[in-house]
Amino acid sequence: MVDILINGGPVMIPLGILSLVALAIILERLWVLRRGNFMQNATVETLSGLLAGNKFRGAVDYCRRHPGPFTDLVTALVENRRAPYDELREILEDTGRLQLTGLQRGLPALATIVAGAPLLGLLGTVIGMIKIFAVVATAGSGITEALSSGISQALITTATGLVIAIPALFTHSYLEARALSILSEIEAQILDFLHLVREHERDEDEDD
Repeated sequence: MVDILINGGPVMIPLGILSLVALAIILERLWVLRRGNFMQNATVETLSGLLAGNKFRGAVDYCRRHPGPFTDLVTALVENRRAPYDELREILEDTGRLQLTGLQRGLPALATIVAGAPLLGLLGTVIGMIKIFAVVATAGSGITEALSSGISQALITTATGLVIAIPALFTHSYLEARALSILSEIEAQILDFLHLVREHERDEDEDD
């Protein structure tokens, strides 16, 4: 394996770095993008009880002690609960888009690796072909060994680029879908809270 990597030439160095970066991003996002990290049942039940009891200040304090995409959206909802409905929906949508950016952290870099690794592999192929043509042009006594080296470099770098890009491509798609799924679950719960808060607002208006 070491000989294969060495035969790949200098292009194998950036390819190796890209593979390590991709692996780090994938492992970090797989660890982070778990439902329990964002919307625990205990948190939902606690906030539901506080909002149902009109304890809005307590709900905000709880959210600030437990920061995250879900609690940040709840805070935005509570602090803007008296805003017109359309304006409140817009505020929540803007906050949701901001939270999605956080959930997708690292995925743009992973997408760049998906696109860049095959190109680096192609660069290695071109360098290998240049070596082959140079050997053919000189046609010295070591032509067979030199040709083998050039062909080996061309094939190894191409294969390495694809080996990095293909798993990263599928993992990137999964992680992006996972981030969207988590945000969708959060938004669905926030919508329930919105109706709950609005119901209390209407009750207060009727009492007035």
